[in-house]
Amino acid sequence: MSQPETEPTPTPLVLLHGVGQAPMAWEDVVVALYGSRRLLTPWVPGLRPTEKELVPLDQAAARLDTDLMLEGMRQVDLCGLSLGAMVATRLAADFPERVRRLVLIAGQVKPPKMAMKVQSGLMRMIPASRFADSGVSKDRLLRMLEAARDIDLTDALPRITVPTLVLVGSRDKANLPGARALADGISGAQLRVVAGAGHALNEEAPAELVSILEDFLG
Repeated sequence: MSQPETEPTPTPLVLLHGVGQAPMAWEDVVVALYGSRRLLTPWVPGLRPTEKELVPLDQAAARLDTDLMLEGMRQVDLCGLSLGAMVATRLAADFPERVRRLVLIAGQVKPPKMAMKVQSGLMRMIPASRFADSGVSKDRLLRMLEAARDIDLTDALPRITVPTLVLVGSRDKANLPGARALADGISGAQLRVVAGAGHALNEEAPAELVSILEDFLG
């Protein structure tokens, strides 16, 4: 008597938050996808408030790869926003066997220094208590923004071979050029501009983002 065929287990999905966010920023996305696959929303290495030192991008990717291995995740679908997208880009380039599909939201290849300076200036004006309520350290974010000015992922893009979707909100003018550069630099990458959306798609347009993820990840 033949055994019934079993459905393949869906690939786990890892969601990486951006600067100024905590893992809870993915709450609406996680609730919508709950039960469909294993989900993980870790702190981006270097942004956890209790960490003492900043973590360079390549080390952040390596640490995340180790964490996924310890979680028993041999291969994942990876989605990152802003700095999380840059960590995801580096991980997909340095550890290609770990990533099945890649989604990059509001990412950059080389963050524009003037835009980063303006963002730092605006962040300095926000009371630290506003960040603390979300479990985010204002001082760490400011230091991370300073370090992010020197990020350059140009060398990583040609080494990414997995199916890649680049997303950016139509109102996120600062990141539109970066999104185009990512899509142009990664072989076969798709670029999608989400109409009417701003920077943080996971918080501003979670329902539309869930639909896009379900369609792309399969």
